[in-house]
Parts: sequence; C-alpha cells; structure tokens
Amino acid sequence: MSFGWTMMMRRGAWSEFRRFALLQRANVPSRLIQIEKELSRIGQITVTYHRSDPDDSKSPMTERRQSVSVSQGSALCKLLQAYIAQGGNPFDISMFLMPDSYRIVDNALIDTQPYKGVVYPESRVEEDRFTSKIDTSGFLIFWRYPARKTANKVSPWATHAHSIGNKVESARRWIPQEIKTLRNNLEARILKLCDLREQLTIEKDEILAQALGGTIQGLPEFDPTVFSEEHHLFSVIHFIDRAFYETPNENPELLNPRPDSPDNPFKTLLEDAPNAEEDFTAIG
Repeated sequence: MSFGWTMMMRRGAWSEFRRFALLQRANVPSRLIQIEKELSRIGQITVTYHRSDPDDSKSPMTERRQSVSVSQGSALCKLLQAYIAQGGNPFDISMFLMPDSYRIVDNALIDTQPYKGVVYPESRVEEDRFTSKIDTSGFLIFWRYPARKTANKVSPWATHAHSIGNKVESARRWIPQEIKTLRNNLEARILKLCDLREQLTIEKDEILAQALGGTIQGLPEFDPTVFSEEHHLFSVIHFIDRAFYETPNENPELLNPRPDSPDNPFKTLLEDAPNAEEDFTAIG
C-alpha cells in the first residue's frame, strides 16, 4: 500500500510522499468550499440553558433546558420537524453540547453551556481519602450519570435486574418497532449529522489549519499559540529533508543526498537499495 510507513522509510519513498503531499495543497481551496457547503446543508442545533443565577451573567450554566433552535431549511431542521411531528421531544435526543462554549467579557469567562460544552470525568480529590467523603474520581459531571445520584459506583444490575429490569423489559417488549420507528431511527440520524458537522468543523478549523495554516487561501494565518509549529507540513518536510540531504546554509539540497553514515542520528531513515533496484517505487 502507498505510504503505509511512518517512522521507518527510505529516501526514495520519502521523496515520493513529499511530492504527493505538496501537490495535494492545490485541492485544499476547493476542499474548504465543499466543507462550507456541507456545513450549511447540515445546519446546527443549539440548546439554550438556564443560568444558576438568572441575575448574574457570570454564574455557571445549569443543565435545565430552556429552548432549542436549529438552522432554518437545513437537513437537521427537517429531521427535527419530522421527529417532533411524531411526538418526539428534542431535549430527549442529546444535550447538543459544543466544546469550548464560553465568551470572554472584561477578562471574565462567561459560560454559554453547561460545563463549557464538555462532559468529562472528575479527578480524584486527595483530601477525600482522609475524610468520610465519597470518592468521586471518575464520576461524570452531568446529572445523567447515575452514580452522581446514587453516590456510589456499584452497578445496580446484580440486585435490581429482576425486580425492575425484567418489568421494564416486559413493558417494552410489545412496541419495539414503534420505539425504533418513532424515536430511535430519527434520533440516530440527527446525532449522525451532528457528528458529521463536528468532524467537518475539526477538519477545517484544526487539521487543515495545523498542517497548512498561512500557506493556503481560505485558511487563517498560522497561530503558534494555538498549533504546534513543528507539526506544520513545511516544518516536517524541512526537518526530514535535512536528515536525507546536505544542508548548506540550513536549506536542504534535494539533488545532493547526504551520504550514508553510521553516525546518522536517525537509524530508521534508510538509503535506497543499491543498483537502482528500488527506483520508481514509494514502498517504504
């Protein structure tokens, strides 16, 4: 398979990948346009939450839902309309959290969603080891996590599967198709589109910006306070070129390969086979 290698490669394989990767930059502007079109088609669902103190804009957001909005005419809008028409409650589908949901106002961080849009497990509080407090390390912070209400991590299935679980199963057994058709299928389609939107947003704002920021029309200037300079495509190419080729004045000369030496600090960067036996291939 092409470019199946990572840390171990030979000079010819790297040269071909280098050429291939740089050529793909020409497709990025049209790729960005397509991403924007797809994001517009998908739309976005936003849930508005109540603040813990309605009179204090700096108070944290609670999980109490207030309203839901969706981009008009989008695919998500049509699915949500169909879901509601069949009796569904959009608050039942998901919290629709968006990571890093906050604003900075007068040097103060203002939440716009619960937990700043991220659900995460709690860390261990060392002081609790020496008190009667419950060890909450690993607890998820939202109310949907049962241990937050039961105050322990013990699974209830061993003791309540027969008394409660079997009865609920009996209550559901006669309407599996209705649950699937009127609720689960549409919920799954809505969540799938939300996941696709998130993936496309990450591709545009993080993956492409990290690899090519500042070098392609349509991408923002590379911000070293946000992204790692050493992982920018041009930085990676320059680093590996310097290992494979002579570098007078710090600029690799691609027509002047560095001679193989036992002192080479990168033992996984290999020379091509002698007698041109590996020419015209990119196999590592």
